[in-house]
Amino acid sequence: MKTLVLHIPGRPPIPLEGEAKSWTLGRSSQNDVAIQDPSLSRHHARISLKDGVPYLEDMGSLNGTFINGERITLPHPLKDEDDILFGHVPANLGTRSRGPRVRIGNETDTSSSAGSLVLPLDRIRAAPLRSEAPETLRLREVIREIQGLSLELLEDSPPEQLLSHLLDRLWTLLKPWRAAILIQDGKQVLQTVASRGPEGDRPILLARSLVDAALERKESVLFNVLADNQGLASPSLVLSGVTSAMVTPLEHQGVVKGLLYLDSHPPRPPFDEEDLRLASTLAHLATAKLEQARMREEAMARKKMDQELDLARHIQQGLLPGFPPDIPGYEVHGNNLPSRQVSGDLFGWWPRSDGRWLFCLADVSGKGLGPGLLMASLQATLEAWTERDLSTADLAFQLSRVLARHTDGRRFITAFLALLDPQTGLLTYTNAGHNPALFIHPDGAFESLEAQGLPLAMLPGQPYSERTFELLPGDLLAVYTDGITEATNPAGDEFGPEALTELLVAGRQESLLGMDVTLLGELDRFGEGAPFMDDRTILMLRKT
Repeated sequence: MKTLVLHIPGRPPIPLEGEAKSWTLGRSSQNDVAIQDPSLSRHHARISLKDGVPYLEDMGSLNGTFINGERITLPHPLKDEDDILFGHVPANLGTRSRGPRVRIGNETDTSSSAGSLVLPLDRIRAAPLRSEAPETLRLREVIREIQGLSLELLEDSPPEQLLSHLLDRLWTLLKPWRAAILIQDGKQVLQTVASRGPEGDRPILLARSLVDAALERKESVLFNVLADNQGLASPSLVLSGVTSAMVTPLEHQGVVKGLLYLDSHPPRPPFDEEDLRLASTLAHLATAKLEQARMREEAMARKKMDQELDLARHIQQGLLPGFPPDIPGYEVHGNNLPSRQVSGDLFGWWPRSDGRWLFCLADVSGKGLGPGLLMASLQATLEAWTERDLSTADLAFQLSRVLARHTDGRRFITAFLALLDPQTGLLTYTNAGHNPALFIHPDGAFESLEAQGLPLAMLPGQPYSERTFELLPGDLLAVYTDGITEATNPAGDEFGPEALTELLVAGRQESLLGMDVTLLGELDRFGEGAPFMDDRTILMLRKT
């Protein structure tokens, strides 16, 4: 049975080999084929062999699996010409491309440097191809092939297809016995993209010395076996009848993507320096296209990610409260400024049927989309549990257990939970590993409300305590995240809790909105306009 090969633009062919008759694909490294693309689910699809026929099956993915533009829900047979789409990742399934396999030899298999020509890339580019009169016909062929390759560079063809066509053009021009192109994957391991040769499954043994010359020293090397009069050429190379071999790096702007290998065999004469220069020139042209394609894919991926993050930001902003609630005898204010598109901070207020109000300010460890999603989960849980008759200590205990089931052990949430009874002015709070809140009195005296337990989801099952005090007219409660106190200036100095306390104490008679505006202005002045690195969130409650 022929080996099935999965072809994904921009990646080496992926052979589906082994005893297994099915292969899973998805974002998770636990799959047989891991594809790191945000449009894929962790376990996205499966390819299975039944009676020698490959079938494609979607595994309940979010963005779907498509064959020739149609989304599939049941196992579907595959043909070579079918266009596959995993989420937003195009692919097709075929058999192994024609040509021999390539194997990197050990040091005992490598060849001597005797009789070899080594050309650094800058020397190759400095000297053009010779154009002597007897070579006019050859020169025309060279120009035609370079023009053809140049036109292909303008097309939006998959990199794998471009490299295969490059090998075809060199096959026509140089008439080698065998040829291969290898590129490095994300782990810097060489993978064969295309190969040509008459030997079928008999592998090409590529000398380690040639590989090191191309990848590490960025050299093009021509090795002449016939000039090795010391008999130092590897036995496998001599026995194969190869008369010369050359390798050139696939390099663009100092970065090596892989290498091109060709060898000669009678009746073709050994390669010469002009052959080496020609192969290196065409390889450089193709590599420039590879880099262009990679940069375009990265730009598209960034644009798509920015669009998704912008959508997530709008959704998250919709989850945060709008105008503060109208609680007779009290003034309430909250504000959140994310440092990125999606914030890991949360603040909010939820009325209970018994007349009390639940207040919360929380901060997820880390930044970006992951903390934002966890924060959305916390907000939804608080919304759903508003009517539960839970004390702040019991609420923190239950939240910690629930959130721990949705994290991998590396995420936790600091939170300040408070229950206010507007009729009596009694406020009960639990500080779950959060910054000390500030309780400021009308005369300027203040108290720090320290943590009473670990952050939520850090050690689920640990109990929390709570404290109750009475709000009197003019008393102010201010809860904030460390994005405010840890804001830095260009010298690296932090704004600090002392500066925040001094500012809030000095402005305790202002409106809460006015205090927030003053604070934000002071942070901008302190940071001298530099972008802030962490979300800034504040929640304030004052009895009037």
